[in-house]
Amino acid sequence: MQKAGYQGRVMRPERLVTKKGLKICSGIIALVIFTLVLVLVVLCLTVLRPKEPEIIAQMVNLRALNWEASPKSSLNLSLLITIIVHNPNHGSFRYKNSTAYVRYREKVVAQALIPEDVVPSGRKHNVSTTVEVDGERLKPDADFSSDLFSGCFNFSSSTTLHGKVSLLKLFGIKATGFSSCDITVLLRAQEASYTCSSQVNF
Repeated sequence: MQKAGYQGRVMRPERLVTKKGLKICSGIIALVIFTLVLVLVVLCLTVLRPKEPEIIAQMVNLRALNWEASPKSSLNLSLLITIIVHNPNHGSFRYKNSTAYVRYREKVVAQALIPEDVVPSGRKHNVSTTVEVDGERLKPDADFSSDLFSGCFNFSSSTTLHGKVSLLKLFGIKATGFSSCDITVLLRAQEASYTCSSQVNF
């Protein structure tokens, strides 16, 4: 009578240890990755949460003024328009090339380029441009002569900044700032007064 034989393979202890070690290492790596992702999410929702860039001040200065009511009516003036932008984010705010417009009785009579630039993290930045107003573009308006003899001209200006807030060089959030001013130029006093408003869409 023959006894049935049984053959099996016995696992070596070092192989058991290796497999167990791999499982432990994989678990530790997965835990570290999960922790890093969780920390990054918390930072993005709290400390690094993107905030709206702020337009904290707007100014209009009369740089130059030349006018004459008779014998030939003429008017030329230069306006310095300044917007102070504050970037409260932990990343830079880069805005594209833009244009400042000046209107006289709802018609665009002058414009000037605002070159692209960067507002560093947590900093304030002056955005300035000079707009030259040529009276020849105002003359076709029916009210030009009466405004010239009264010595008072009312203008409005508008500026739009399209930009993006960059966080950790990984995320980009678009932001658009709008600025507008009502400007009164007094010819005889050689001065300008203004009231401005602003808005930022995020």
